[in-house]
Amino acid sequence: MVEERLVWIDLEMTGLDPDENTIIEIATIVTEGDLT
Repeated sequence: MVEERLVWIDLEMTGLDPDENTIIEIATIVTEGDLT
């Protein structure tokens, strides 16, 4: 049986341009492949 997990990443940034703006907050969560 293969155990699959998903890693979700949410970034809060100072703007929309990744070349000019910086990350100010990172949130992550890991769920099972069936989203439980």
